[in-house]
Amino acid sequence: MTSSHGAPLRLRELWPYLAQMKPYWLLLATGFLLNLIALVSSVSLMALSGWFISGAAVAGLLEATRIAFNYAIPSAGVRFFAITRTASRYGERVTTHEGTLKLLSVLRRSTYLRIEPLSPAALQRLGSGELMTRLTADIDTLDNLYLRVLIPSTVAMVAIGLCGAVIGWFALPIGLFAALALLFSGLIGPFLAWRRGHHLSDDWQQRNGQLRRRLLEQLQALPELLLYGRWQSNSRALLDGQRQRDDIELTLARQWGQSQWLSQLLLGLTVTGVLWLAGIWVTQHDLDPTLVALMALTVLGAFEAIAMLPQAWQHLGRIQRAARRIDDLTSTVPDIHFPHADSATPRSHDITIDQLSVAFDDHPVLQHVSLQLPAGTHTALLGPSGGGKTTLLNALVRFIEPDAGQIILGDVPIKALSETTLRHLFSVAPQDVQLFSASLRDNLLLAAPNTSDEQLEDVLRALQLGDWLDSLPAGLDSWPDEGGSSLSGGQLRRFGLARALLVDAPIVLLDEPTEGLEIALQQRVMNEVVTRCQGRTLVVITHHLQSLTLFDRVAIFEQGRIIEQGAPRELKDCPDSRLAGMLRHLTL
Repeated sequence: MTSSHGAPLRLRELWPYLAQMKPYWLLLATGFLLNLIALVSSVSLMALSGWFISGAAVAGLLEATRIAFNYAIPSAGVRFFAITRTASRYGERVTTHEGTLKLLSVLRRSTYLRIEPLSPAALQRLGSGELMTRLTADIDTLDNLYLRVLIPSTVAMVAIGLCGAVIGWFALPIGLFAALALLFSGLIGPFLAWRRGHHLSDDWQQRNGQLRRRLLEQLQALPELLLYGRWQSNSRALLDGQRQRDDIELTLARQWGQSQWLSQLLLGLTVTGVLWLAGIWVTQHDLDPTLVALMALTVLGAFEAIAMLPQAWQHLGRIQRAARRIDDLTSTVPDIHFPHADSATPRSHDITIDQLSVAFDDHPVLQHVSLQLPAGTHTALLGPSGGGKTTLLNALVRFIEPDAGQIILGDVPIKALSETTLRHLFSVAPQDVQLFSASLRDNLLLAAPNTSDEQLEDVLRALQLGDWLDSLPAGLDSWPDEGGSSLSGGQLRRFGLARALLVDAPIVLLDEPTEGLEIALQQRVMNEVVTRCQGRTLVVITHHLQSLTLFDRVAIFEQGRIIEQGAPRELKDCPDSRLAGMLRHLTL
């Protein structure tokens, strides 16, 4: 089976998600059973009501039958089935939604565990908006697989069999006709809905994902868009995308309306056929006339389960697309592989960077970089933006894999170290500091879980964040705004720096920790950093030359190469050195 756009109905791509229901099979099976009970109660209520009304009407024709007719038992049955239908429907809603929410929780966790080994570079290719859409909207879409496709389709098949059995008990040919007519309706409606709407539903899911991604990205860039007067034009582009998505949804709604019209037509034809056959059986085969209404209303009750199938199968396209997008994400092979255990233990924390080269999309970022970082030394990396300094730090912590060369820690290549060992060796403060939706205390304890409040406050005050901390009504219990927007750029960097300094790691990597601070504050912060990193290897990326005397060595990058390295005092005294030229330019 293929759609009008040639997309095959590959239900096998949904099997992995059906298999994940296994741990909750009892809960989901209970929901299915309650749904079935609700259906049986609904059909029984319709059938019994039809017979009761017809029987009462016939009994009322004669005085004797009117007195003898038992009104109590049928009316009790009507009440029983009405109560059972309501109670089972409520129970079905509770159990199926609880099972589905637990299933989605497991799916989100398993998806996260699959993408967690991916390097930041691999995830950045998707973008935060796209990644968020796949982890939220796409996974949410999969709950329709159980709630709106699997259970309704299964229950509809049971309804067809039940209807045929009830009517066939009194007149087998009529029961067969009713079952076959309902089966035809239950197949042709969903098939046509899928055939006509599958590609549209797929397109809707795709455009909705794109719209969510663009909206998230533009909200993150809102200050820049407002500053440069681009918000209105970008908003119009978003509205155009929303209109295109809504046009598809409107087309799907029209198709659903047409499928409902077809369902009602088939229902009318089926009921008419059953009534016509029942009339023949009443006149020619002594069928009790009171059963005619029973048969017709039984068909109506069973059709309730069939009527919703077209819409469910119409939306199967978006379910399949969501499954494919999650599969694409979770099947991504990590670029970087860590051994399960250390192949060897480093004898020292000396770092040797040997002929390291890195390229992104065939564009060289690092070219044959060699650098010695003896244990306990403090090194500043200088140079214009885009020179490869941050790339070098990412290579040290194996966020990226070099194309050539190697990094050796002590006498062991870092590729031979497990991820756990490597993470314990390095403490990092990146340029972009991430604050989580938690208290300031929890954000700091992420780095050092056993740190006391006194130690947390001490490092914050040492980095000149004491006044800011005192201004917060709840202190460390305060929660930052989304993404740390309640902090200034300098405060956010120093907060990330505090988190890095709390980690008891022998190697500390800092990426422009004092960017955006005034010169005097930069000096105080860097003095504190150097003091707290005594005995530890410190590597700092910086554009500021005022604090270079605090470092043992400097390395100057340009276009992916180290063009100069050495002790800052020696380089400063050499008039032909690049560092001396940079300092002269600074004094001018």
